[in-house]
Amino acid sequence: MTVTTTLPSAPMDPGLAGFLAHAAAQGNPPLESLPPEIGRQIYRDLAAGLGLPPPVVATEDRQIAGPGGPLKLRIYHPDAPGTLPALFYVHGGGFVIGDLETHDTVCRTLCHNVGAVVVAVDYRLAPEHPFPAAVDDVVCVLQWLAAHAPAMRVDPSRIALAGDSAGGQLATVACLRTAGAIAPRALGLIYPVAQHHSEPSASMAENGEGKFLTLGVMQWFLDSYLGGRSELKRHPDFALLSAPTLATLPATWVATMGHDPLRDEGHALAQRIEQSGVVTEHRHYPGAIHACIHFTAVSPVGSQVMADLCAWLRDRLANPGTGH
Repeated sequence: MTVTTTLPSAPMDPGLAGFLAHAAAQGNPPLESLPPEIGRQIYRDLAAGLGLPPPVVATEDRQIAGPGGPLKLRIYHPDAPGTLPALFYVHGGGFVIGDLETHDTVCRTLCHNVGAVVVAVDYRLAPEHPFPAAVDDVVCVLQWLAAHAPAMRVDPSRIALAGDSAGGQLATVACLRTAGAIAPRALGLIYPVAQHHSEPSASMAENGEGKFLTLGVMQWFLDSYLGGRSELKRHPDFALLSAPTLATLPATWVATMGHDPLRDEGHALAQRIEQSGVVTEHRHYPGAIHACIHFTAVSPVGSQVMADLCAWLRDRLANPGTGH
């Protein structure tokens, strides 16, 4: 992984610093020491308790056939007439935690502020379902969305994808896997996983302890998702920085956080996408931490990240006929 320029730094946002200090004072056991189901419930509780009330939008839950069995979807509908754009949002959580509930507020915000139909999925999680189960599920949903767009009042020429952390990685892989068959308009990535920590970076050393996403948690995620198979660390459906090409991606927006272990690999990914000839916008938030989009009740930074992504997506999805 190569980063050719240094991202600006800043003190951590006071609200986020206070949240981390309070969490440390609780003395809770490390997430990686707990069974996956307990970790998943902790994530649900954090997301539900630390975010501002989301916009009210219409939702429907449904199931579709997936490669490993039924897949649960949640579809969000804005209060808008006519044919609409669509956004497929893929939740984060290190491929191990996260679900429709942890990212419900995120998806409601996107639906309301972008004015798009938002589709979210409960893809299969590790360690019960290791790589490539999550990738296969996300690709399946993208294909389903493209095929069913007209029935959903969606303009098939105005489909975008977005995701945070592991979800950003999965959304990117889905675009790469379906290139030539599906042509999304845009891709939004919030602190994406790009190489995980198979190649430790400066941001890993700076931010790997005490800033929410720790090296221990990341190792747990990595071992769970790859099933202990070290050869998969370079697989192009996992390590985006090892992908043969990123030139088939749609216009891409990448957000990195100053106090995030994944900062440098997200930066490197943004550079690689831009160097591939793809229209790329990289936004850096120097005072933010990983997962800040969930903590909008304690800090305005996450809300700003979401507002910036929504504005970019609105612009990219505004009119038929514009793409890469």
